[in-house]
Amino acid sequence: MGVVQVQLPDHLKQVIEQQVAKGRASNEADFLAEAVRLYAEHLEAEDEVAGMVNRADADMAAGRTVTVATPEDSQALHESAMARLRARLAEDARGR
Repeated sequence: MGVVQVQLPDHLKQVIEQQVAKGRASNEADFLAEAVRLYAEHLEAEDEVAGMVNRADADMAAGRTVTVATPEDSQALHESAMARLRARLAEDARGR
């Protein structure tokens, strides 16, 4: 296991100590490890959203759009999106 030493402002040190005292982490190191893990997940999610936005922008620029004018259009779009989601989840479950 690697070691990282950091100096924190007093108010952040107090936050960590309070959370450990409340039992949300067994010690300061565990609290910081969990905080870093969660922050890394947050950054990955941001990257994924940015990628989705970029792909959507490219689709719109290329004219790949769908017009939703009726409840039937909305239902068809929903069903199509759900089918793509199910296929993606199945691929992920197979380990891609």
